[in-house]
Parts: sequence; structure tokens; C-alpha cells
Amino acid sequence: MKHPPRRDRKDQLGYNPYVQCKVYKLALQKSYFSTLYGIAEGQDGFFTAKQALAAGYSNRMQTYHVQNGDWVKEARGIFRLNSYPPAAKPELMIWYLWSSNRAGEPQGVYSHETALEIYALSSWNSKKLHITVPPGFQRMVLPANVELHHQRLNPEDIGTKYGVRVTKPLITIICLLRDGGVPKKYLEEALVQAVEQQIILPIEIANADVTKQERNAIKSLLEPKVD
Repeated sequence: MKHPPRRDRKDQLGYNPYVQCKVYKLALQKSYFSTLYGIAEGQDGFFTAKQALAAGYSNRMQTYHVQNGDWVKEARGIFRLNSYPPAAKPELMIWYLWSSNRAGEPQGVYSHETALEIYALSSWNSKKLHITVPPGFQRMVLPANVELHHQRLNPEDIGTKYGVRVTKPLITIICLLRDGGVPKKYLEEALVQAVEQQIILPIEIANADVTKQERNAIKSLLEPKVD
């Protein structure tokens, strides 16, 4: 008596190579998205092309997701997840990521007039985003809305706000005093507000690494004005 040929266990379970391949691809895509979302979540929904590539998205896949409307291209090599909630200050993250080096590490620190605006100090407004970068930093094309300041900052002079690095209030005002681009009355306004809000403490002013002339200039900004 002949027995029927034994069916492979995969056949018994209804194995279908096409379906299994599709399931695998969907699982892989889900893994890619999960990784990318984790990156974007810490950056207000933004990410770089290099970060997307590291998460598993090839250049062709990146083009597809932009064309499909899943991603929004904000600048060269910088995208935003279309489904992510809008950021309070999207331009800060966009140009912060733009300053990244080849290792994907942002080099820029918001400073000068832009730092004043981030801390909401004084009524002065600048038309450009001011970013301090290391001395060797270079870009082939500089956006019209960005002004770079080449300087090596001390780590203790750098804080974080809105997920980006920004110079702390006191060094911000010191840099503006040195540059002389902002009228004195706005620096007075900024310094008084910062002291009142206790984001600049008297001990910080006393210990600031400045020249005697700069220290006198800071003291004069805090002196009561007689009408």
C-alpha cells in the first residue's frame, strides 16, 4: 500500500513565499520608520538625509517619501515628517541641523541677536538667524537668512532651548557689546530683564571673563537712568 507523499510543514501551514516576503518587507519598513521617528521626535519632527540613511532609507526611498507626501523637504538634506505636530520655532531646528558636520553632529550655536530673541530679552528684532560656529566651519552656499560668527565658545557658555544649543544670556550680551551692532538701549533692556528674571545672576557678572572696559560697560547698562 502506497502512502501519500508527506507534505512539508511549511506547506501544511499554507506557506506562500510571496506573502512571506511581503510580510518581511512590511516589518522592515516598520522598523525603519520606528528608528527614524525616534530620531525625529527629539528634533521637532525634523531629520537629515544622513540620519534617514542610517535608519534604513536609501536615497531612492527618501525621494519616494518626499514625492508621496510623507516627508516635507525643508532645505537641502533636511526633512520633516509630515504627520508630526508643528514645531513652535521650526526655523531654529532646520538651520541647527544644517550646521552638522560629516559625522552628523550640529556645529552651530545660536547667539547674538537670535539668542536674545530665543530668551525673549528686549524688543530688538533681527532679520537674520545668528549662529556661532567653530573657526574652521565652511559652507559652499550661505542662506540669505543666516549670518555666521566664527568663534570657539566655552562649553560653560552654552545652554539648550527648543532642542537647540544657544549661548547663555550673559555671554550673549557680552558678544553683542563687543560687536556693537545692537543699539545700547536694547542691551540695557535685555540685561535688566535677564537680571529681573534671574537668568543672569549677580555672581555670574562678577565672575565673567571680560576686560575692565567690558565690565564697566556691563555695570553702566544696569545703572538707573535719570529722565
